[in-house]
Amino acid sequence: MTEKRKAHQASAGSKRAILEAVLSRAVEAGYEGTTMADVARVSGLPIGSVYWHFKNKEQLFVELLDYCYEVWQESTAPVRDMRELLHNTISRSAAASADLADPAAAFWSIGLVFAFERRLEDNLARQRYLEIRRKMFESVTSLLRTTYDGVPDDVAAELAHDMAVMGRALTDGFRVAAAAGDDTDFDRYASLTADALESLVASRLKEYAHV
Repeated sequence: MTEKRKAHQASAGSKRAILEAVLSRAVEAGYEGTTMADVARVSGLPIGSVYWHFKNKEQLFVELLDYCYEVWQESTAPVRDMRELLHNTISRSAAASADLADPAAAFWSIGLVFAFERRLEDNLARQRYLEIRRKMFESVTSLLRTTYDGVPDDVAAELAHDMAVMGRALTDGFRVAAAAGDDTDFDRYASLTADALESLVASRLKEYAHV
């Protein structure tokens, strides 16, 4: 291995170490409460190294959100239907919202800060969060559309959109419950949520069949 390649790998490793180390701080303190000095302290790297990888806090959070999104994509790739998706997002991701080191869960905790902080409207990190949120919604909608066999495209598209909206709203609520420390059996409520949405889908499909 060449010296140049070794240096590149070392640099990439340092950058990832910073992103992984700062997750807990970012979730705990939010955007406003996190400083570059905090990042250096948590990562154990000199502050000069942090600034070498990230020119400012805004860029750091943009790349932190991208990192969390990559982890979310990996965790969602094997998912095949709505029940499995809800188990993945409620029983696993939402339940882990209290775990400050879980990137897939941390994304949503950090994202809630940007969702409510409208004064950060021009902030690049907030814009990136909203862009990723849209991409996630599109991914979920595309997945759900494939599960409605023998259904006209317009009906499948409407159903997928409605279930994605409701599923996301419910999941966001469970993430808040986890972060607040509510005594919640996430496995049980993931199943109940899936039961409710599957029953709603069946009812809607029955209506369309009689139109």
